Amino acid sequence: MKKRAIFILLLAIILGVITRHYHLGLAPAGLYLDEAAQGYSAYSILKTGKDEFGLPFPIVFRSFADFKTPVYIYLIVPLIPIFGLSAFTVRLPSFLSSILTLPILFLLIQKLTSGKQSGYWLSSLSVLLLSLSPWHILFGRTNFECNVALLIYLLGIYLFYLGLKKPLLLIFSGVVLAVALPAYHSERLLVPLSALFFLVRFNKVLLKPTHLRFALTGLLLAFLITLPLLTIALTPGFLARVNTLAIDPAQNLPGVITGLSGLSNSALNSGFFLRLKDFLALYLAYLSPRNLFFLGDSGPRSSFPDLSTFFFWQLPFYLHGFYLLLKKKDLGEIRNLTLFMLFVSPIPAALTRDPFSTIRALPLVIPVTILISLSLIDIWQRLKTSLRRLLGLAVFGLLLIYSLLKLYSSAIILNEYYRAADWNYGWQQVVEVINKNTDSTLPIVIDNVRTEPYSQVLFFTKFDPARYQRENFEVPLSEYYTNLTRQTTKKIGRISLRGIAWEADLAVKQYLIGDFLAISPEQISNNHLRLIAEIKYPDGSVAFRITLTQPELNSATIK
Repeated sequence: MKKRAIFILLLAIILGVITRHYHLGLAPAGLYLDEAAQGYSAYSILKTGKDEFGLPFPIVFRSFADFKTPVYIYLIVPLIPIFGLSAFTVRLPSFLSSILTLPILFLLIQKLTSGKQSGYWLSSLSVLLLSLSPWHILFGRTNFECNVALLIYLLGIYLFYLGLKKPLLLIFSGVVLAVALPAYHSERLLVPLSALFFLVRFNKVLLKPTHLRFALTGLLLAFLITLPLLTIALTPGFLARVNTLAIDPAQNLPGVITGLSGLSNSALNSGFFLRLKDFLALYLAYLSPRNLFFLGDSGPRSSFPDLSTFFFWQLPFYLHGFYLLLKKKDLGEIRNLTLFMLFVSPIPAALTRDPFSTIRALPLVIPVTILISLSLIDIWQRLKTSLRRLLGLAVFGLLLIYSLLKLYSSAIILNEYYRAADWNYGWQQVVEVINKNTDSTLPIVIDNVRTEPYSQVLFFTKFDPARYQRENFEVPLSEYYTNLTRQTTKKIGRISLRGIAWEADLAVKQYLIGDFLAISPEQISNNHLRLIAEIKYPDGSVAFRITLTQPELNSATIK
């Protein structure tokens, strides 16, 4: 059985590599501004030891004043000298984390099932399903910190369980879980809750003399690693994402009950009670079969077209697995951890306003996958005859083939065709035209009224970070984490990123670049612009137009 389990693990890793590495860097088409921002921040750190705002080795990265988590960015830094600054490079840490999660999950389940035969089945089937999970694959093909954070979080949990038998590993568990804290926003809550869970569940073991000193050492090292983060924990920068996404206590919350008065009105229509109802509704949405298997995430960059977070055929196994997990109390520690992760993973996401955010709830993919695996194993064990098992394998094999075909259709074909605009497709092509088809002595204005493409321009031009730091000022470095003021006008060599001022800009011979709304065919005709190039999305619609002004042809009145 052990050899079979290892074979399935290897198969899962192969499938995981195929589904995540195929066209990595090319699909999704385009490079979203946050991906480019993280890539250029890493490039700036590599070249100057500072981010693009001039701060040496930030604790969190200012970027668009949303203050991105640091771990992913620092992981990109050593990859740039090897692979160059490209979309492939900035997505590579997420891909590698996604693949490494498979053996870590396998080993974790093996550990929690004490090497029993049922444990081999559960571990191997879980990683096989995870290798084909649309939810996990999506974040393994794109630059999202949540995938790296999930790997680190699972590794920390695995080391903790190993540490119960080998106390020295408790030190490593503390260190790894401390690194998970700044890896992504959700882990800032999940890690402390996990530590509390472990302390309550294993306090007798941890307080033994053989374990206590290692546990305290791990805790001390975790504190030291977390200390830089704690120094800015109350700054507007650190809290930027929380303040942007959290349920706003000042907003008009839904669910007010009319016709009440007195004490009942004060209690049932109080801000606390309404926010609690809102949180519970959002929380339960993450366990809803309707969301998990049919609707999925509505965000165009956090979902695949025509595909939910799990395949619809997995729904009955999810419900059956849930029942088995509650019923079978002899499953051991895997039952306790699965229940813990199932009910705790949605909490960080439910604290935000988004109704179903797969990014913030990614750890939930682990317990749900285990539930589905539990059900499949139970059904397999009920198939007593060889013929029934052969038919069962055939059906399961066909479902896996269907899943692979559905993934290819959604992730590669439909996603590229319909969602290129959502992934900011076209800026690489714009930069290529600038480099090859424009006069290097003329200035360029890129319209940024509807988007902020400065990170993509910096990324694809590989603009000198030291020069960019000198020529662009946003806030004093002493106010890096406290002042959220934005400077949206950017200067990148001869390229200015700002709104087009038509009257003034038409009087200067220069290039104007904008999307199909900023520079329409009517504007080109009326203002005597010379069309240099049109960048089109994969569906044939216009993404950007690159034009040249001709001041000598323009009249004094701008139409």
